[in-house]
Amino acid sequence: MTTRLRSVLGRAEDLDERALAEVGLPVRHFALLELLAGGPVARQHELGAAIGLDRTTTASLVRRLDDRGLVRRTPMPGNNRVLVLELTPDGSALLADAARRLAECEQRLLAPLAPDERVLLRRALDRLLEVAP
Repeated sequence: MTTRLRSVLGRAEDLDERALAEVGLPVRHFALLELLAGGPVARQHELGAAIGLDRTTTASLVRRLDDRGLVRRTPMPGNNRVLVLELTPDGSALLADAARRLAECEQRLLAPLAPDERVLLRRALDRLLEVAP
């Protein structure tokens, strides 16, 4: 069964990567933008840690997103050494487009399943995630 899960996951990742490449957004960049959609973040390293990135990699990705005008880094009031990160309007628009494309990928991946089978699959995956080590 593990082999089958890996195969389905591989298909899902391929679909997602291709969809995001169409808008020039690597998967890790999408993940950072998605986290920032919840509001400004003052601790860049915590943002990266949430998706399993080290400080150096996170800083590099945030710099690239800033260079593209997708995020804004502004000094925290009262502490200029800390930068607050937030999505720009362009970042929000790109994130919405990317999320729509990923939802379409999910629909294609799950198309062979009946609606009730999709519900069961989601429930089963949620349960597995709850108990995962």
